[in-house]
Amino acid sequence: MRSHTGVLVALALSVAALAACGSAQGTRVPAGTPETQPAGGVARASGVASASSVPCGASAPEVLARTVGTVATRIYGNELASGEVHSDERQVEGFAPLLAAVAAGAREATLAAVTSLVFSHTHIVRLRVTRGGAVLADVGGPLILAPVSGHLRRDGRTIGAYVLSVQDDSGYVKLVTRFIGVAVVLRAGSLTLSVEGALFPAPANIPAHGLLGFHGSHYQSFTFTARAFPRGSLSIALLVPISHSLAGRTCAEVRDAELGNVARRISRRFSLAPSNLDAYIHATAPLTSGLIYIRTLAPHPRQLAGSTQRGPRALPVRGRVSYRGKSYNVFSFTVPSAAGALRVYQLIRE
Repeated sequence: MRSHTGVLVALALSVAALAACGSAQGTRVPAGTPETQPAGGVARASGVASASSVPCGASAPEVLARTVGTVATRIYGNELASGEVHSDERQVEGFAPLLAAVAAGAREATLAAVTSLVFSHTHIVRLRVTRGGAVLADVGGPLILAPVSGHLRRDGRTIGAYVLSVQDDSGYVKLVTRFIGVAVVLRAGSLTLSVEGALFPAPANIPAHGLLGFHGSHYQSFTFTARAFPRGSLSIALLVPISHSLAGRTCAEVRDAELGNVARRISRRFSLAPSNLDAYIHATAPLTSGLIYIRTLAPHPRQLAGSTQRGPRALPVRGRVSYRGKSYNVFSFTVPSAAGALRVYQLIRE
C-alpha cells in the first residue's frame, strides 16, 4: 500500500532529507538590519527597549513547544479538510459503480469499486463503505489517521455511508519530521505504536505539556488528540529539543525563529524556480500563519512572488516592519533556485 502525503506533499514533494533541529540556523543578523532601505521604506529597527525585549526565561520551552505544536496540528488539519480531501469526497460520492453496487447490496461489486477508488489517482489511502451498519468493503493500509465520513446517495435517497482517509500514520510522521524536525510519538491508549519514522521505544511517561528527559537530552512535550481510522482517538506527542541558550531570547524571537525554520525546511522540499514560488508560498503560509515574500538579493531586490502582490517596499533581514497598518516581525533566509540565490522573508504578526 503506497503512502500518500496529502495536500502538502502534492505541492512540496521532490525528494526527502530530514531537516534538523528547531533552532535558528545560519549567521545571526542584528535586529533591524535592512536588506535595502529605499527612500520612503517602512522597515524599522527593533532596538528600542520595551516589554518585547525582555528575555523569555523559564517560559521559553513552552513557547517553543506551542509554536511547534501549532504547526503540527495545522499539518494534521490539512488531512481532514483540504481541497484534495474535498475532491476525494466528491469522487467517492459520485462514483457510479460504487453507488450502483451499494444500492444493490452487492459485496463483490462494492469491493471492486472501492479498490478501484483507492488504487486510482486519488489521495485516498483507505476507504470503508457500509450499508445499514454492515461493512460491505474496507480497503487500505492498517495504520491510518484523520478519517473523514460521509453518506452515499442515489436517486435522492441515502443508500450507505463511507469513511475515507488521505493519510497514514507514517506519512504524517514524515511530514512533521521533515517540516518541523522533532521526534513524534503515536499512542493508541497506553500502547505506543511502532510507526516508521516515529520514536520507538518512547519514554514511558510523556506529559501533555511539560519538560522531560530522555536518553540524556532535555525536551518540552506537546501532545494533542487526533482521530484514528475508522473511529477512536490517537495521541500524538511531539518531543521538542530544548537548549540552554533558549531562555536568553525573547519569546517573540523563540516563536519567530521556529516558524522561520519551518519555512526554511519546506523550501528544501522544492527545487525552487520562478514557476513554483507561488506553490511554495501556498504550501508554507497556512502552516506558519505569516505573510511570505520572495525577492532577489541586494543591492536591487525585486519581488518575484508574495502573499500580496506588492508587499512592503523595504524589508529588513531581521527586525520589524509596518505594513498596511499592522506590525510584523521579520525572519528571512536565502535559498538557492534555478534563477540564482533568493531571499525568503516571513512576516509574523507581533
